Amino acid sequence: MKLINTIIFILSFVSGLLLLISGMVPMISPLISSWAALIGLAFPAVFILTFFSFIYWAVQLKWRSLFFLACLLLNLGQMSLYAQWNKLKPRTVEAKNTLKIISFNANLFGLYQDKFASPEIPTEKTTQFDSFFKILNAQKPDIVCLQEVYSKIGGLESVTKFLQKQGHFLYAKTYTLSSHRPYGMIILSKYPIGRWQPIRFDGKTGNMAMWVELTFLSPDKKHRNAKIRLYNVHLQSFRFAQKDYDVMRKQSEQKEIDIEGSKGILTRLRLGYTERAKQVAFITKSMVDCTSPKIVCGDFNDVPVSYSYRQLSSGMKDAFIESGRGIETTYKGAFPSFRIDYILFENPIQGVQYFSFEEVPSDHKLLMATLSTQQLYKRY
Repeated sequence: MKLINTIIFILSFVSGLLLLISGMVPMISPLISSWAALIGLAFPAVFILTFFSFIYWAVQLKWRSLFFLACLLLNLGQMSLYAQWNKLKPRTVEAKNTLKIISFNANLFGLYQDKFASPEIPTEKTTQFDSFFKILNAQKPDIVCLQEVYSKIGGLESVTKFLQKQGHFLYAKTYTLSSHRPYGMIILSKYPIGRWQPIRFDGKTGNMAMWVELTFLSPDKKHRNAKIRLYNVHLQSFRFAQKDYDVMRKQSEQKEIDIEGSKGILTRLRLGYTERAKQVAFITKSMVDCTSPKIVCGDFNDVPVSYSYRQLSSGMKDAFIESGRGIETTYKGAFPSFRIDYILFENPIQGVQYFSFEEVPSDHKLLMATLSTQQLYKRY
């Protein structure tokens, strides 16, 4: 029994130590150490292992259990980024002075089917549009932020007009990296769009970000109109090749470690972290110069315990943390499921409700948040 306890203590001590390290990962830029960022991926797993370690030693009334308890308490805040138990509210709740916003990585809206990009094709014949509009018509959002939109016919302008007509959006802005490539992002709005600006990243990348300035008319003559800056963000992905997915699938099914294949995956992971750190710097620079309340939506391609999330969420509130419930994951692809899509906002905007929809044929869930704009308007 003594030998077993010694082995278990060594293993549990390692898990506790890894938990402490992973909890500090968001403070370390991947440009300094991309290896540290990898540990952040394991945060939920090492938190659970440390929890069971605490239970094991606490049952035996061992003082060492206090070490694991301390590790858990120090990282409770980080764990709350993954799981919340807010009171669940109906999806159709209507409230005065609220803003309903959707963020969705559209997964190219049918890259391999020309029909998906044509406004003349009925939506019942386009699977992705059909499921997307089903949610759109039921929820009636005020703003929609789309990433990874593709249109073979007519470019992004044609698909934007189609989406505007179907969703009754009066205003819209699109951003493409190249006029020769009909790929980019779209913001649809029922509120007037004023200024807008693309945020260009360095290097050759298919990732992008943009912001628009939205005007909210005062509900009465005693208050001024309000403005919000809305960011639509799509950060660097890990860009896994098919062979990388094959390696992960093989290791999962056969429980075998492919050393050479794993090296390639680690290289892509580290490159993704460093590129996102560079891209985040461009976005945060734009945010610092803005005096209006901000909302940030999009696919960060990074977990909550990461440098990218920490930088973009600094001074912001997370819609899931404020009004979500359960254990949230937003990525549905072959790589282990994580929460990598977000809706963030800052005071005086308040969170009312948050939901994610899995019933869309994409490798990402569709996110929806209802926000209160009651305190946006200032008196004359």
